[in-house]
Amino acid sequence: MARVSNKYGKSIILSLVLLFASGLLHAKTKAGDWELVKEDEGNDILVYYRSLESGNVEFRGITHLRASLSSFIALLKDFETLPEWAYRTDKVVTLRQTSKTEAYVYTIHTMPWPFMPRDSVLFSHIDQNPQTLAVTVKGRAVPDYIPLNDHYVRISSGESFWQLTPKGEGTLEVVFQGYGEPGGSFSESVFTSAIFRSLVKFYLWKLPYKTLKRMRQHIQSEKYQKTRFNFIQEPPSGKLDHLFSQDLVNSEASL
Repeated sequence: MARVSNKYGKSIILSLVLLFASGLLHAKTKAGDWELVKEDEGNDILVYYRSLESGNVEFRGITHLRASLSSFIALLKDFETLPEWAYRTDKVVTLRQTSKTEAYVYTIHTMPWPFMPRDSVLFSHIDQNPQTLAVTVKGRAVPDYIPLNDHYVRISSGESFWQLTPKGEGTLEVVFQGYGEPGGSFSESVFTSAIFRSLVKFYLWKLPYKTLKRMRQHIQSEKYQKTRFNFIQEPPSGKLDHLFSQDLVNSEASL
C-alpha cells in the first residue's frame, strides 16, 4: 500500500463522513428543516442536508437538465458504466430481475484508506405518478438477501431514491436523496456525537454533488437519449420528440 501523508490520511478519513453519515435512521423519525450546504450555479446543483431527532443526517441533491424520463432510466440501468459517474461506486450487478420495474441489485462501494470496502444489496423499484408523470426510483437495503463476503463489510440498512419530475420543454428536475448505515465497527454513539455532526455538515455535499455533476455529463450520450421504455409515460407529445430518432422502438432493457 502506498504511503500517504498525515494531512492526506486525515482528509480521506474525514471523507468517510460523506459516504454513510446518516446511518441508523428510522423511517418515522421527525426530520428538521433542510439546510443548504453546497451550491454550484454553473452546473445548477444544490445540496442540502437535514438532521433527524435521532442525531443522524440525510442528504438531498437537486439539479435540472434537458432529457427524457426514459433516457434517465436507461442511464440508471447501465450498470457497466454506473461506476464512472456514481461517487464511491466500484461495481454494480443485477442479482435477480423480478419484473420490468423491480430488481435486487448488488453494489461494491470503495472506501477511503484505512477502511474496508463495503457492499450492499438493494431492492430497487421504479414507480411513476400517473398525474404528474414524475418517476421515482427507490432503493432499500436488504442485507440478508445473499451471504456475506469476507472481502467486504455489508451495509446493514439504508434507503435512497431518484425522483425525476418533468418541468416542461423537455426539462427534468432531478432529486437524489438518501441515507445509509455503513456497517462494521461504527457505533451509534459515533454517529450521534456533536463532533461527528459538525464533520457531516462540512463534508456532506461531496456524495450527491459529485454524483450529480458526473451524471449530467454521462446522460448526454446518444445511447441514453435515444432510448424509450414502454412502462414509462413521457410528457405530452411535441416537447420531447426532438430527443428521439424516427426508427426508435420500445426498449425492454433489464434493471
